[in-house]
Amino acid sequence: MYRIQWTTVIMVLIQCLLLSFGVFAAEEPVEGENFIWVDLGEESDGVLLTQSEQGDGITEPAEQDNVDCLENPWPYNGPGHNHMYFKIDDSFLFGGNHKAWIVMEYFDSNKAEQINCQYDSNGAGPVGGAFRGAGDGAFPILKPEGTDKWRVHIWVIKDGRFENRANGSDFRFSSNGKGPIWINRVWVSTIEPPEDFDPDSPFGIPQAVDPISKLATTWGKLKEFPK
Repeated sequence: MYRIQWTTVIMVLIQCLLLSFGVFAAEEPVEGENFIWVDLGEESDGVLLTQSEQGDGITEPAEQDNVDCLENPWPYNGPGHNHMYFKIDDSFLFGGNHKAWIVMEYFDSNKAEQINCQYDSNGAGPVGGAFRGAGDGAFPILKPEGTDKWRVHIWVIKDGRFENRANGSDFRFSSNGKGPIWINRVWVSTIEPPEDFDPDSPFGIPQAVDPISKLATTWGKLKEFPK
């Protein structure tokens, strides 16, 4: 009788693990297909996402907490330091009405009172929605807490148009004239990222436990119970 009961338990565990693994695989992020990224610094690198130096969006290379990044200085050194612009490759997103996520890794300094994201949208906002942001009801504005650490913030985009209408770009970050900001890495995704996004893991997802190893661990724990 005992053997039959534990066999049933193990079979249920296997089914649950395979089901959860299958769900994970169905949602597996694929670079260049459902997410893109850029790593900023004096020499930026990325996949289908670029930071654009232009007009009112001139940045400076910087370092915070031993991390190379880009800075929007404050006070503004002329009109060029207002924003930090980004271009999404048209082969990834262009036109339509998209739900997307913009993940921003920023240095959490109280030198900036706020950080806003403005994006090319199908909704309400300046220039026919080309600069929609927190001020237009897209999402709450980010207020840094002053931890002096690198942190991650996720902007949820519900009406993305991304037709390069934001002065030739698709979105931009700004303190709206209320202090400097420092940005390290940025991701754009068409699948939902984890809430506890880990920037040092593939697309923020902690390494998945191998189902067979997990099963062996579970079986080891089950054997500890008395018969």
